[in-house]
Amino acid sequence: MNSIHGYVQQQIVEICNELGLEVKSEYKGKDWRADVMVKSNGVSYAFEIQTSPQTLKRTKERQEKYIRDGIVGCWLFEKEPARMILEMEELPVFKLECKNEKVYVSLKDRKTLPLETFITDFVNGRIKFCHTLNPLPYMEINFLEMPCWKCGLINHIHYIAPLKSACNTYIHPSEAMWSSEKYSFRPEILKKIQEYANTEKGSYLNLATVKERFSRTMGKSYMSFGCSGCDSIFGDFYIHEMMIDNYGGAMDIDTLKIDVDFDMDLRQEIPHWCHPGEHPFCDESID
Repeated sequence: MNSIHGYVQQQIVEICNELGLEVKSEYKGKDWRADVMVKSNGVSYAFEIQTSPQTLKRTKERQEKYIRDGIVGCWLFEKEPARMILEMEELPVFKLECKNEKVYVSLKDRKTLPLETFITDFVNGRIKFCHTLNPLPYMEINFLEMPCWKCGLINHIHYIAPLKSACNTYIHPSEAMWSSEKYSFRPEILKKIQEYANTEKGSYLNLATVKERFSRTMGKSYMSFGCSGCDSIFGDFYIHEMMIDNYGGAMDIDTLKIDVDFDMDLRQEIPHWCHPGEHPFCDESID
């Protein structure tokens, strides 16, 4: 038996014993054997520690036997099966990591949990499969300097930093160029930015004005940033190029954190195994 396999198996048994759960290692079923079988709140869990290569097809075949027998199979892979790109509700697969004799479980690199936390939360329903990602009810507004192409006046534009879900996943707001429906231009957000600019800390900002302007390049009007001095439009293509140059926020000069205390649905349809900690699951509403 692989030494890592045996060590992790022993750790799971000890954790479940500490939790007062019924637990057995090398448990034999009808046509399967589980590394660790646990019963918690009337539910049977089979934990499989996979430290040797196993194909996705073979993993699914073994999982189907657990599903057939009403058992929740949970797979801890030292190296996940090839071709397993999407997370699946019917196949809980997580990455096993061992560092300095301590064991961790990674949820697709969103969050890495000590083995004890993972096992405890998994059998107590604090890790579940969600079909949407839901950001926490706050966001960061970042500011950039924007010199006017026409008069040279330094303006400040803003953008919404990637949002974070309760399970530690970044959500990038998708905003179409040359559209008037940008999240950044929501009246509630513009109001909070203006309130910040009216404070002593934010008084240095020379906010670019936001309104509908006609673009000769596009041949149409759309909501846009423009110079607070001469009102020249800052075209979306130019701003897009600037944002690319600002990858990682290297040119950000300030950040404003705001509560999203207004109706703004930024959920994204991304199925995933969710561990929100003290927050609600992504499939639930966050007040």
